[in-house]
Amino acid sequence: MLLLFPTVNELHGALGKIPLTEWKYGIVCGEWKGMKVFVTGVTKTNASFASALIFSELRPEQALLAGICGAYRQSGLKIGDTVSIVKDWFVDEAVFTGSEIRLLGEEGFPVCENNFTYFEKMPSLPFVDSNTVSLLSSCDMLANIYYSKTNAAVENMEGAPVGLSALRSGVRVVQVRSVSNYCGERTNQEWNIKSAFRSLSSFFQSSF
Repeated sequence: MLLLFPTVNELHGALGKIPLTEWKYGIVCGEWKGMKVFVTGVTKTNASFASALIFSELRPEQALLAGICGAYRQSGLKIGDTVSIVKDWFVDEAVFTGSEIRLLGEEGFPVCENNFTYFEKMPSLPFVDSNTVSLLSSCDMLANIYYSKTNAAVENMEGAPVGLSALRSGVRVVQVRSVSNYCGERTNQEWNIKSAFRSLSSFFQSSF
């Protein structure tokens, strides 16, 4: 098993402050309970580059991507909930019509088959779908558009491209996220990153 986190803060929040050194190309890594741990960087761009390079060079059988996420209020999830992502959508690789979005696949230019990537399930956690975005839903209108398009429960910035890198590299991959905030209007997001980190830490301590 190989572990991936978008940021150093998420890694430390989940695993504690393990020593980190540069692996290559600015990607830092460490070790936890005999497993290699990497920081991919935030956003689809960094996560695509780092995960593809790591998977192609190290050829792990399985990887786990973990971090925080925002929850759509319609999902019923609470801050601090930890979930296992099943499908992760490239939701903003799309055409905006003014009131809704059409995925690029619907326009004949799919990012990948069905415009989402699959992750293996973590049996101990609730299963949900996610939207991976570059344009964060920091207003209710956009959050509602994303939710209406896919019915995903949460939103993150790295998952779908890591899933695509894993698919193309033949790596089995799991994605675990803890809810740190709600999507929508920034003044109403109710951020509690410490609660999300505590939940991630509890997951790792009980699962490995």
